[in-house]
Amino acid sequence: MNSLKILIYIGMTLLTFNSCKVEPLKQPLDTGGEAPESISNVKVENLAGAVKLTYRLPDDSKLLYVKAECVINGKVTEVKASSYVNELIMEGFGEAREYEVKVFSVSKSEKASEPVIVKVNPTTPAHKLVYESLSLNETFGGAIVTFKNPTEANIVIEILATDDAGDWKVAETFYTKRPAGNITARGYASKSTKFGVHVKDRWDNRTDTLKKDLVPIFEKQIDRTKFQQVILPTDQLAAWGWTMPHLWDGIIVNNTDVDKPGFHTNPAPGQWPQWFTFSLGTKSKLSRFKFWQRGSFTAFTDRNIRKFEIWGSNDPATDGSWESWTKLMDCESIKPSGLPPGKTSAEDLALVGAGEEFVFPENTPSTKFIRIKVLQTWGGAESFYVMQVAFWGADDL
Repeated sequence: MNSLKILIYIGMTLLTFNSCKVEPLKQPLDTGGEAPESISNVKVENLAGAVKLTYRLPDDSKLLYVKAECVINGKVTEVKASSYVNELIMEGFGEAREYEVKVFSVSKSEKASEPVIVKVNPTTPAHKLVYESLSLNETFGGAIVTFKNPTEANIVIEILATDDAGDWKVAETFYTKRPAGNITARGYASKSTKFGVHVKDRWDNRTDTLKKDLVPIFEKQIDRTKFQQVILPTDQLAAWGWTMPHLWDGIIVNNTDVDKPGFHTNPAPGQWPQWFTFSLGTKSKLSRFKFWQRGSFTAFTDRNIRKFEIWGSNDPATDGSWESWTKLMDCESIKPSGLPPGKTSAEDLALVGAGEEFVFPENTPSTKFIRIKVLQTWGGAESFYVMQVAFWGADDL
């Protein structure tokens, strides 16, 4: 019996060994043969910092893919396209000039044909188009950059400033594909400061730096500890414990936290617009305003406010009417990506975390009381919520 068990054990061991063969390394589908025929009838479409090549594929069963090569910024850039399509796009050109592109047919055995050499002339790349549109000026507490991005390319805009030793430091970095916009660097004293701005793309092509000496306009954050809730007869009331003082508790959470309370109003079917009132605690000449919306899966949807107005008064009527109020600014929340509801980009969520900023017109009168009239929410809801507000400016002495 013991001998039988030993024989069975040996047999099973041999069976297991034979079933665990080491697989050979994968080799090209075809290890022999000639290179495929070359492509033909190549047509070039020059794009902003890119080129599109269309061509006729060879009637050759050996063909696996088409490969294009070009020296860009001192390095060989390679793009491949399968044998099922007759076009490819090469990107990352940093200059609008002539380049030489070599296009190969490649076989299943990785043998390349003789190259077809094509001269291409990509037009001005996106990062340079953006740079040509830049304006750099002083604003409240820093510098403001206005830009246009006609191709809506993914670009990086960096604002620079010199420190006390005169060394350049990155003040703010913005990643965007918006067609146009304004970006700012804040937190600077009202004294002459050197600012600069340049633009980069995702291939690390970069422009020169536009530089200016600017004197930021004085401002400070209005002391939120002095803010006070005001409830007038026509104002919207709070719901579910999300009361108005949460708006200025100073707790700004990241864009993934949806549980930190803000100000949430009672549902009011058909009652639009809706508004609420509070005091800044002191009469102030306002420069700018920020609000933070509820983030994560609620970002740019649901009860987050989209279109609203900011009104000011120094002596509001006690009956809740509007006669004693002056409209200070129209505001609209803009989703950077433009994606449909429920979908957000990294830029969208970065804005949720940073807060959305609005600059008051220069002739805005000094005010002590603020009324925010909500005209529309992102989700068309019957109530709205706001997570945090902040104001900047100067005391009206």
